[in-house]
Amino acid sequence: MALLLSRTDLERLLDVDSVIEAVQQGFADYSDGKVQMPVRTALRVSDPPGVLLLMPCSMTDSHVLGTKLVSVYPQNPSRGLPTIGALYVLSDFETGFPLAVMDAGYITGLRTAAASAVATRFMAREDAHTLGIFGTGVQAEFHALAIPAVRPIERILVWGSSPQKSRDFSDRMRGRCQARIEAGESLASVAAADVVVTGTTSTQPLFGGDAIQPGAHVNGVGSHAPAARELDAELVARSRVVVDTYEAAFAEAGDLLLAIVEGRVTREHVVAEVGEIVLGRKPGRQRDDEITLFKSCGVAFEDAVTASLAVDRARAAGLGQQFDFAG
Repeated sequence: MALLLSRTDLERLLDVDSVIEAVQQGFADYSDGKVQMPVRTALRVSDPPGVLLLMPCSMTDSHVLGTKLVSVYPQNPSRGLPTIGALYVLSDFETGFPLAVMDAGYITGLRTAAASAVATRFMAREDAHTLGIFGTGVQAEFHALAIPAVRPIERILVWGSSPQKSRDFSDRMRGRCQARIEAGESLASVAAADVVVTGTTSTQPLFGGDAIQPGAHVNGVGSHAPAARELDAELVARSRVVVDTYEAAFAEAGDLLLAIVEGRVTREHVVAEVGEIVLGRKPGRQRDDEITLFKSCGVAFEDAVTASLAVDRARAAGLGQQFDFAG
C-alpha cells in the first residue's frame, strides 16, 4: 500500500522552520558523500516550449530513496496554470516499492526557498534587515516566508514584471510574512536590499551587477539552464560564490557558465558547496562588505528530505489516503 498525499495534506504537514533544518542536513550529507544523485535528466519539448525533468536520489545514512518528475512550462500562467507541475514518488529503501506518492509543486517551492534560507543563514550579514525579491510567483511567495526565518527581516520589497503584479503580490502576502511587504519603488531600490532573491523565468540579467550593494547576499534561484541567467557576469565577478552542488552548477547554472565563457571568472571562482560550509570545512562570509552569492540549481536531495519529512509526519498524524497499485 502506498500513501497518497495532496497539496492540502502537505500544507498541514510541513512548516518552514522544519524544512529548513531538513534541507540543511541534506546539504551536509551530500557534501559528506552520503548521497547518490545524478544531475537531473531533462527532456525538452519545443511546441509548446517546456521541459520534463527526472530527479532521482538515494541517501545512504537516512535510507531515503525517491524520484521527482517535474515539468516547467513558461506559458502556463497565461492558461491559468502554475509554471511548474510536479509529482514525487518516495520508495522503500529496502525493496524499491513506492511508499508514497505526493504533489511535488508545494514541495518544490518550499524546499527551494529552504535551500536559499540555509545559504542565507551561513552567508548573509547577521544584521540583514531588508529583503528584495524579483518575481511574484511561487518562489517569491516561499522566499518571503523562508528568509525571515533565518534573518531579522523587517521590510520586503518586491519587483515583478509589472507594477500591478508587484502590488497584487504584496497585498496577497501581507499578514502572512514576518515583515512589512510592499512593491518596490524602483528596480534599484529592490536590488539595494541586504538580501536579494531572484526567482523569475527571465533568461537575461534582471539588473546590472553594480546595483547590488557591498555586504549584500544574493540568492540566484530562477534560472537553471546553461544559456539562461538572471545575474550578469559583473555581479558574479564581484561576489563570493557558493552553490548547492558543483556537479549541478557546472552543468546547468547559466549565471556562472556564461560568466566563465565571457572570461570574467574561472571555475575556481566558485569557492564552496553550501554543505561544505555547513560542515565547517570551508568558510562562509568573510567580511561585512563582501558580496556573497548562492547560485541555486535546485537538486534532488532537497526534495527527498522534504518528502521524507512529510511522510513521517503523515503517518504520525494519520493523514493521506492509502492506495494499492496492485489492486
